[in-house]
Amino acid sequence: MFLMQETSKKAKKARAHHKYNHHLSRKGYARLTAEIMQETGLEEEEIDSAMLWKRARELKTGGFDLDVQVVVDRIDKLQESDSGEVICGAHDVLTQALGTDEQRGHVRGMGKFVTQHQYFYLPNTVKHYMDTEKKKYDKRLNKVEDELEKLKRGVNNVSEAGSCQWGNEDFEDIPDEEPLDMSCFLAVDNASNIVAKGTILMDTNEEGLLQVVLEICLHREALLPFPIKEEFIIEVGDAVGHVLSWPRHLVIRCSDLEKMVAKPKTKPVKDLECKKQIKQPKGTDEENEREFEQKIVQVEKVTGKEVVSEKEKKGKRELELQKEKEDVEVNEGKRRMTRAQRRPRIRVENNAVLTMTASVVDAQVFKADSIRLQCVDDLFGYESFTYLNRKDFEAVFTLDELTGSVITTYLMLLYEQIKNGPKHDHGICFVSPSAMSPSERKSKPKHIDDASRMVADRLSTRKDNDIILVPYNPGRHWVLAVLDMKTNTCYYLDSLRNSIINPVLRQIIDAAMALYAVQGGTKTRVKVNWVNAKCPYQTGCTECGYYVLKYMKEVIEEGIEILANDNVGRGKAVYTDEDIDGIREGCLSYGAAFVFK
Repeated sequence: MFLMQETSKKAKKARAHHKYNHHLSRKGYARLTAEIMQETGLEEEEIDSAMLWKRARELKTGGFDLDVQVVVDRIDKLQESDSGEVICGAHDVLTQALGTDEQRGHVRGMGKFVTQHQYFYLPNTVKHYMDTEKKKYDKRLNKVEDELEKLKRGVNNVSEAGSCQWGNEDFEDIPDEEPLDMSCFLAVDNASNIVAKGTILMDTNEEGLLQVVLEICLHREALLPFPIKEEFIIEVGDAVGHVLSWPRHLVIRCSDLEKMVAKPKTKPVKDLECKKQIKQPKGTDEENEREFEQKIVQVEKVTGKEVVSEKEKKGKRELELQKEKEDVEVNEGKRRMTRAQRRPRIRVENNAVLTMTASVVDAQVFKADSIRLQCVDDLFGYESFTYLNRKDFEAVFTLDELTGSVITTYLMLLYEQIKNGPKHDHGICFVSPSAMSPSERKSKPKHIDDASRMVADRLSTRKDNDIILVPYNPGRHWVLAVLDMKTNTCYYLDSLRNSIINPVLRQIIDAAMALYAVQGGTKTRVKVNWVNAKCPYQTGCTECGYYVLKYMKEVIEEGIEILANDNVGRGKAVYTDEDIDGIREGCLSYGAAFVFK
């Protein structure tokens, strides 16, 4: 009790020193501002701290206290005169009327959380700031328009008075600078082997390299001098739109090439031995041509070298153009072939299953744009389907890169073999390739938050399955993640044998496990143990999808122990052609069965 009395006395003593007490109670300056705006119709930026200070200290019966009245009179007097304008910063009307500077940390008459920098040095509202900036730009624009109008009037005056001369004090005849042409041709191996066209961006610090953007592809299958390893881009056809490093001596500017190709219409013939010019004869065109040909023969006799005339060159060029035109007419009716169709089919003729499937596809798939494959609801935990088209079948026939549709087709086959066949169910479920990976080669990857949420939802619907197979494509390459829920271990299988686990996949799985724990009501933090598993490696460039499907097949057959014991591939360093063909047979036969459904 004694302590409370002492505290009250101290508070009353401090309160007695306050001269300018406000009477807002719990209203605050923010509500007072809104009240003034409603009563007067003023905008927020038109209400300054002096108005708020006066209104907050007004008595309920009207008028002000004696001490407050003195300051109010000063404010009114300053606002009526010109001396009340803000000179700089915090030296406003209220500060001049009170006679004391603002203290640090707050602004008088504005309430809490309003600093001096916000009030005095920043615009009150964004609208006010934008209006101020707009006025500045309008002023500059009007000035430029006036100057252009003066120039226009000057040009009109000169055109009307043709003999008038420009005054040196008004204008100078300065020729316009031509913009530097940065377009270029890109060559490989040597300067004559041009494979693409692009634009030069900058000269890199590396010796002998330029940074270019590849815009037009002339030879798709040509290899890049410096491939983009992160995105597995090694061919020119796949690098359109990318920024590349290119050897300086293989970058030919378009302007330089045009100068080399361009030739003058009339050119004096030089005697190659005596280095003397042969003057062009004067006369008719026929006489000049005959005399010119005679002098060419003389030069050939002296030098022993053949000289080709412009007429002969023109005739050869016309023959070449005629041949190109005939080639175009011959190929005009042919359908443009895709990359997969240009590639030859590999090991199809000697395989009965592949041969039979190829005949079915060639005869039937052309009649429909695509084939719909309905997935079982338990496959990915929700109702889904995929589509196969001619391009997907040809990718398997030619051992090209596999799309997400082909991966999904093989997962459907494995799931049916688990549920309906002799294979033992090791408690395995699948995550859809489209949950995290792009379905097509040019598609953008999924956002990390969306992908982790979809994986977490699959974990919630996995029932009693503790092994989750997650095929993932970070961009032009397939990898596999096998998640063991019993031990919180994730095995990473990459046929390129990268020593670093893909950081995006790792982030997705870690976030999905944390989200799954939160959804299950677990407060403890889940830490995933990542293992870079030993597995067979690919020797080519496009076998990654087949290797991932083979990995999943072995895990289904042998269980998670095959990963824990580093026995994927059963001791093989590389899968054989028979192993890969077995995967191809399963994909093609299962997909072709839906042609007639």
